[in-house]
This record gives sequence, structure tokens and C-alpha cells, in this order.
Amino acid sequence: MRKRLFNVMLAALLIGAAAACDEESSILDPDTSPQGIELGLMVDEDLVDAVIADAEAALDATLGPASGSAFEGQLPGLFAGVPDHELVQAARAKLEEECRPLFRQAREAWRHGDAEEAANYAYQGRYCVAEALVMVFGEEAYDHLWQRLEQIKVWLEERVDEEASELLSRINELMAEAEGIKNNTDLEDALTQATERLVLALQIGHRERAHQRHREMASHARLSVFMGHSALQLAAQIVAEGAEPTEEQVRVLQHAQHLVAHAAESLDVGRYALAFGLGREAVNVALVAVMLEPGIEQARVEAMVQLAQMAITAAEDATAGMNPQSFAVRLLEQAKNLQERGNAIVFTQPRAAIYVLWHASITAYGVIGLVSG
Repeated sequence: MRKRLFNVMLAALLIGAAAACDEESSILDPDTSPQGIELGLMVDEDLVDAVIADAEAALDATLGPASGSAFEGQLPGLFAGVPDHELVQAARAKLEEECRPLFRQAREAWRHGDAEEAANYAYQGRYCVAEALVMVFGEEAYDHLWQRLEQIKVWLEERVDEEASELLSRINELMAEAEGIKNNTDLEDALTQATERLVLALQIGHRERAHQRHREMASHARLSVFMGHSALQLAAQIVAEGAEPTEEQVRVLQHAQHLVAHAAESLDVGRYALAFGLGREAVNVALVAVMLEPGIEQARVEAMVQLAQMAITAAEDATAGMNPQSFAVRLLEQAKNLQERGNAIVFTQPRAAIYVLWHASITAYGVIGLVSG
């Protein structure tokens, strides 16, 4: 089954991959076929590093906050049920010693025009990452990726261009594939195979960032890291104010914290696309921790409506009298637009409303931090 799944995927990719193998053109050229673009994404250096860093952050979260970080000692206490330390270290070593080399081989094959070999190695690399996550977290790894993809889908649905629709369609296909595989009781490694499909969907979800010019990407990356930091602060505050944090919530918060740390490091060395992706994933992961709060969905929606309103009101107070063209005021306008869209779908699309209002809240929260900092 695993071999057949790869062969089906490969057949679809090879239809349009040849044009994308020209080393003189960008592997993300918008004129390239969708299949060629997808194969290019599988071997893109920043996207691959984002996948590895994300998995490492999830594993490192079992050991606590990143050493020397601004959040050390500020997040809820370390949970008692730490996964087996040796198992975590084995998974960490697997990522570095097995998974990363597979992606490097995929990149080399791509550079030499061998699309079939590139797709094969890229698939093995993603499967390797999925194995590392599943061996430590089991089904929880799958569930968290699923929730984050739901957030990315909401973001894509906010856009109306043809490219966003194609991305959304492909992500939905991969999620449907994942569910079908996961529910196949005849497969010993069904959970790992299904998780691999979600890892690919997550890579595809970051497709749009490759279209930003390098100069623009620097500013986008700075804002993304800033928003990741703001989301982490807000999520930690919400979790701390609720009932006793669960072990899963604490680990998810620490996962987000490690992502922010990796994003800041990438920003410092000029890897803007990587910083952008990791910062945005920190926003998504932080929301997972909030969504793990006990209670019915409608109560979560109402709480998010109130949170967005409080954050925006506080941001309005913080920016009172500022130049309307200042960055903080324009950012606040973005938060208000998000709030308006979220409030409009509270009753018709409650889950989507939560995601949109979360982004409104952290954007407003970021404005406050920007002005007060």
C-alpha cells in the first residue's frame, strides 16, 4: 500500500515536473505547472528546513522551554508525563541523521533533472519525519497537524484568487487521503502514512511565501516573528487564567515557544522565508493550545469574540493620537478587518470564526506590544 501510494503520487507529479527542472528558472515560477510546483516545494530548502525545525520544536517541547529564552520560567509548569527521554532523543537523532539526508538527496536529484528520484527521496524524507513524530506522540501528532491545516485553510479561504483556490483544493485532497489511510485497519503503519500526507499538506500551505520578493520578505519575516511571539504570550496568558493546564497544553505552548526561537534565529541570519514560515506556524500552534481548553465550541467562539474586542479596544487606546499612516495604526486596521470578517461568520462557520478572530486578537495584541515597546 505504501509503495502504491507513492507511485500514484509520483505519476501525477511527473506529468508536469519536467519543465520545473530547468535550473535557470525558479522552481516556484508561477508559470510552471501545478504538478511541477508541488514537486519543487518538496525539495525547497527553506520549506524542508521548516518541516525539520517544526518537528524538532515539537520534540524539544517535551524537555521544556528553550534555554535562555524570554519565556523561560513564564510558561505553565512542566507537565509530569514527559515522554521517555531516550525515545525523544532517538527521534531527534532520526530527524538529523536519517530524515535531513533524504531531503538533501531529493534536492540533489532535482538539481540534476531526475524528477522521479527527487520525488522518491522527498517522500521518504517526509515519511521519516512522520515516523519520528508518531514514535513519540502517537495519534496526537496527527491531530495537531490536522488542526493547524484547518487554520491554514481558513486563511486561504479569505483569499479569492485562483492560486489560493488551487492550494486549498490540493490541501483538501491530501487531508482526505490522510483520513482514508488512517482508517485503513489493514495497514500496520497507517498512522505514519497518514501523518506523512499532512506533512506534505503543511508544506503546500506555505506556497505563497515563495512569491514574495526578497526585499519584501525581510519585512514580512520580521512581522511574522513578532506575531508568533505575540500569539505565544496571549495563548500562555489564556491557558494560565483557565483551569489547571493539561500536560498536552503545556507541551503545545512549549512547541510554539521553540518555533518562535527558531524563527528569530533564522531572521538573524537572513533566512527570511524560513523565519516567516516558522513564525506563522507559531501562531497556529499557539491557537491549538487555546483550542484544547475544555468546553463546547460555541463557548470558545463567544470567548474569542470577547478576546478580539478587548484586544482591539486596548489597541485603540494605545494608538490614540498617533499618525493614521503609522505602521501601528495600519496594523490595527488590519485587526479590525479581521474582527469584522470573524464576527460575520460566528453563527454560520463557528470554527472558521475562531481562527479569524484569533488572528484579529494577536494582531491587536501585537499593536499594543509595538507601541508600548
